Amino acid sequence: MDKVTMEITNDKLEEAIAEYAKERTKEKLTEILNLLRPTKLLVPAMLKAPNQPVPCFLKNGDGEQFLAVFTSKDQIPAEPKSQAILSMPFPACNSLVVKEELSLSGMVINPFSTNFVLKKELVEKLHEADQKAAQTKQIKMTPEQFRVFARKQVEFGLLPKRLFTEKEEFVNRLRDEREAFINQIFAEAFKEEKLYPYTESDYSVMALDIASDLRLVRIDFPEKELVAPLCYRVYLTVDPITQKVGYYTIEKMAEGNARLLGGFTEDGKHVSYGEAPVEGAEMDRIITLARTPDDLTS
Repeated sequence: MDKVTMEITNDKLEEAIAEYAKERTKEKLTEILNLLRPTKLLVPAMLKAPNQPVPCFLKNGDGEQFLAVFTSKDQIPAEPKSQAILSMPFPACNSLVVKEELSLSGMVINPFSTNFVLKKELVEKLHEADQKAAQTKQIKMTPEQFRVFARKQVEFGLLPKRLFTEKEEFVNRLRDEREAFINQIFAEAFKEEKLYPYTESDYSVMALDIASDLRLVRIDFPEKELVAPLCYRVYLTVDPITQKVGYYTIEKMAEGNARLLGGFTEDGKHVSYGEAPVEGAEMDRIITLARTPDDLTS
């Protein structure tokens, strides 16, 4: 055995398993599982090739096979002698047990002493929980990075999605509730009140009935800490007759003071209409786009 393998001990885990053998309560089982999660275990293996160890399995009287793992070198019997001893984190052992092609019934810890068995159903639940935890592990951000991230989620995701889903109803609510409504949408995206740096007065909402077939809402966003590719403002359009909607963005570009006129399609695709016109000419361009939606460039 190598030095690392010889140094692995799990005294507290062994004590917890021994206590559970005396009194099989839910609390004592939970204690074992909590101790197992960060633990490294020893797994005897045979060598399929010099660098290809294959973990050993044990079969019980009913023909069920289990992955055999040990809490320390002292728990591993001298005979039969294994060709290799693997040091594996408990989650890695779980990943092995849940493989369908191996047809394992679970895992057995210290099979020649305390013989603690984890059935496959429980191992699967532990494995699933580990996977979910890994997927939801948050990336550390500075407060400034988080503000940009949250704003982009709203400006490039939530707002166009709600517009294409709720159509005229969403436009009408923006028209009626104005700054209070858009402030609420952004505040909810930040989740924690202390992380949210804006108020209603940082937004401006203007609604116009251009014609019987076109209603338009312009939303100006806070310019505090505005960085590319966030938006100076967006325009939402709806045809009350056909319920056709459009979402258009005036985006800050990385180069100097350049601004991009962009938009989103119903399937969430971001499109570009090139450099944005001067602010006074933006609305005319948006109206033209709303009435000629096939004029798209990616």
